[in-house]
Amino acid sequence: MTGSNSSTGYCGFPGPPSRSQRLDFDALYRGESPGEGLPPVATPPWDIKAPKENVISWHSGGWVTGDVLDVGCGLGDNAVYLAKNGHRVTGLDISPTALTTARQRAADAGVEVTFAVADSTKLDGYVAVFDTVVDSGMFHCLDEDGKRSYAAAAHRATRSGATLLLSCFSDADPPDDAWPRPAVSEQTLRDVLGGAGWDITSLEPATVRREFDGKEIEMAFWYVRATRRDPN
Repeated sequence: MTGSNSSTGYCGFPGPPSRSQRLDFDALYRGESPGEGLPPVATPPWDIKAPKENVISWHSGGWVTGDVLDVGCGLGDNAVYLAKNGHRVTGLDISPTALTTARQRAADAGVEVTFAVADSTKLDGYVAVFDTVVDSGMFHCLDEDGKRSYAAAAHRATRSGATLLLSCFSDADPPDDAWPRPAVSEQTLRDVLGGAGWDITSLEPATVRREFDGKEIEMAFWYVRATRRDPN
């Protein structure tokens, strides 16, 4: 759950700062403080050392096809899962430290995944090379300009008829000072993706539960499936 237009991102993190707190993801993965007033953590709260439920569902539903981009791949568990299920996967993230772990997890699983450091809002060097983009919790880490740049970059990086599979925090989440999270509205998703050439074919609310620091946290998400619209 990383990736942004710089070394920091706004992703939601347990702690005292405001909802606008930005995180330095590489510092977080190094076990250092990811931002002012935030303590270091031994394990990121999204590291469940297994593929996310939405990625499993997308795969089992037959939506993951062809050459796959896992954008904001973090520690690589989703990419490893998809590679184990026969997909050719490229995992991109802003954090070199996260990718070191991702490469080790792929090696331990006996699968090949291409991992590389990349800016998700540019995806430099990737043009018309992917058939599926998997984004499990990266979109909401970007500011408004970053969201639009990322959606356009993903469009450039994909082939005709490609599918974008995206999960992100929903604005249905109630305010929580202990776990401030970004809030993404349905209108934002429709405006940003539609404006970048993606036609949403499915947009569903979902509730995800995670345990952190001995407590179960309930989070509202959007699960999105969109199809690449070719230029006229």
